[in-house]
Amino acid sequence: MKGSSGPPKALVKELADLGYALMRLLFQEAKEVFAQHGLSPQKSHLLTLLAQGVNLPSRLAEHLEVQPSQVSHLLAAMEEEGLLERAPDPEDRRRTLLRLTPKGEELHRKVEEAWLSAFARHLSRLEEEDLLRFRAILRKLTGVAHG
Repeated sequence: MKGSSGPPKALVKELADLGYALMRLLFQEAKEVFAQHGLSPQKSHLLTLLAQGVNLPSRLAEHLEVQPSQVSHLLAAMEEEGLLERAPDPEDRRRTLLRLTPKGEELHRKVEEAWLSAFARHLSRLEEEDLLRFRAILRKLTGVAHG
């Protein structure tokens, strides 16, 4: 960007509005996908985090930006539904490790496939060159070097 004053305010405002509209659109679509599988957005996010290997309740609370007690209630419900199981940490018996059950792994896979399909429908409006440019821009804005 030329100069130190940054982009024009009107452009920043328009980009902010468009970014917010895109987030709302995608979040609404995600909620619909999750609901089709009987999940709230938070439960779906927990499934994803557990599938990624986040296995401590305290770390889940950090990722979700909620109090540990809120995560505890969600985890109890998901355990009751047969989606996850708890086990003592073999290295520190005071801690509890979490992992998805086969039922939880299957549900995560189904929800992820449905969500990616929904997101792909939106992305299909762009040409391949635009998709690659969009990815490069998102990487630059988020500081993510590669996929």
